[in-house]
Amino acid sequence: MFLKGCVILKPYTLQELEERGLFSSLLSGKPVQNAWAEINNILVEATKAQDLTAAQVKSAVKKWGAKMDETSLEQRSGIYRKLADVIYSEAQSEDDELFAQGKHLAEVLELPLHLVKLADKGAKTNAYYNRCAALLTGEEKLDIQALNKVFSYDYEDGFAIRRQAFDDHFNKIFDGISESRRFSVEVEDGLITDCKTLDIPYEFKPHISSALEKYRSIWNAENHEVTAMTDLNLPLEKGEACYAYANSGLCEHKVVEREDNYFELTRKFNIDETVSFKGEHIEHPTIKEETTVLVELGYFFLTNQRIIFLGQTIHKAIALKDIENATFDGMSMITYHTKNEGNVLFKYSDESAEVMYVIFNRIKKGEYKQ
Repeated sequence: MFLKGCVILKPYTLQELEERGLFSSLLSGKPVQNAWAEINNILVEATKAQDLTAAQVKSAVKKWGAKMDETSLEQRSGIYRKLADVIYSEAQSEDDELFAQGKHLAEVLELPLHLVKLADKGAKTNAYYNRCAALLTGEEKLDIQALNKVFSYDYEDGFAIRRQAFDDHFNKIFDGISESRRFSVEVEDGLITDCKTLDIPYEFKPHISSALEKYRSIWNAENHEVTAMTDLNLPLEKGEACYAYANSGLCEHKVVEREDNYFELTRKFNIDETVSFKGEHIEHPTIKEETTVLVELGYFFLTNQRIIFLGQTIHKAIALKDIENATFDGMSMITYHTKNEGNVLFKYSDESAEVMYVIFNRIKKGEYKQ
């Protein structure tokens, strides 16, 4: 970086000049690339861009047979872009001395205005993203309003870049959220602060919002006080209170028998002793499979004394003292292991299953408000 005459970090590194013998020089002339390498090397030794003069540029161009025309636009633009990257990465205000260095370098290189703007645009995009990311880690000294002034951005100009910086930052955090399946208040407060830091709204795509809401519900179930629901018209026993309810399906394990029609599915009719004929029907061997089937849909209520299921035709209530424990399959099924009725299975929505599992265990331990 060039900063007020003091070299802290330079964008230029020393380049070797190409040497050619007499024979190759006669065939192909002078190595034109040496002109730009020599200009680069002057900047390596400089303390500021103004140390490179127009006379030095013209001398190097003439010495190596280069031209300040369309044939050298790429080389000149490349030299300027290196400084532009530093300017926008390091400038502390819109009138920072670095901008004067950039203007000077563009002039002595006789770089057309449209190429200056093009190089600036690329440098600004990259640097703005990096500095927004640094804001989130506390490494950037300026706030977002000051940064926008440095880059001559209004709210909309840099919005997409700020949003991308936050999204990349959030994706790393979300990996931990999804792994733990918990979204705490502290983590959300931090994300809200991050959005304020970058001056963007706190919002996510629908599928992300849905996942966060689910993980927040699980975290709430584990950390908030379990209190009774008072707006349910549910007949309860003395001293009984309902603490959670959800739509659910009463399920049961069944062993079903089906025909092994693998050969029909693959259209490979290999007839052997396991296949028999009845009329025109090919009868295959049967296999038995254990599966979970839905018996009836209804409502599940969790009280401090019972679990209650109310379906259209089936009603079931089991005292908590008769339930030894429960297991959750990690998706939507909870199995309640009872002393008298064996395993009783309920299927819930993906959003409520783990919440019901957490609250059941807390109530079973007596962690609820009477």
